[in-house]
Amino acid sequence: MVEIEEFMKTLHLIPNTLGSRTPEWHLAASGIEALRNCDRVIAESEGSARRLLKDAFPTEDPRNKDIFLLNEHSDAQDLVELIQWFRSDADIALMSDSGCPGIADPGAPAVRIAHNAGWRVIPHIGPSSILLALMASGMNGQQFAFKGYLPRDQKRRDHLWKEMREGLQRRKETQIFMEPPYRNQTTFNECLERLTSDQQLCVAVDLTLENEWVRSMSIEEWKKATAPDLQKRPCLFLLGH
Repeated sequence: MVEIEEFMKTLHLIPNTLGSRTPEWHLAASGIEALRNCDRVIAESEGSARRLLKDAFPTEDPRNKDIFLLNEHSDAQDLVELIQWFRSDADIALMSDSGCPGIADPGAPAVRIAHNAGWRVIPHIGPSSILLALMASGMNGQQFAFKGYLPRDQKRRDHLWKEMREGLQRRKETQIFMEPPYRNQTTFNECLERLTSDQQLCVAVDLTLENEWVRSMSIEEWKKATAPDLQKRPCLFLLGH
């Protein structure tokens, strides 16, 4: 049995807001305090990290913290350098660009490094657009599959759509995915074309923001309704019965 030491070195997983500039409304106080106490931060992008630091601690200089970038451009050498961070005695914060670290986010390698180094890993409470959308959809929350971003390659995209339809029909499994904001409108139309009239589509836009909008209807109902304006807005699509 592994004993948890009282002063064990800790990696704090700090969620970010979903675009709000008021982190005190959306993030747990424990996470904000942990971020304050960490002088080193692993982040997907420096801009979003500095922005959250500025919003959370307006009287402090966000440049006082060291930031290590971990994102889709990171390579094996970057991970070697990151391992060195886990050879010190100071706690580290892992921050997402939006939502929760490690969920549709490139932070998982840092968490694996922390576990391998014998560090304690603490996930802090914050918004997840995936779970918020599922909560608001009225769809099956017992069985669901998150597919991430749909592939641009048509062959791979067709294969994933076939996979999602099988999940819907055979397992009654809610299918969740997202797209870059500039592709939202095209993907919405694609949903109307690919799904049957009795299947459900939920569109969740601008979650936690002032213009938040969530609507869940059958494809038949969507085709009769005025199409929503989804362009350049953070959006999740959920498919269900």
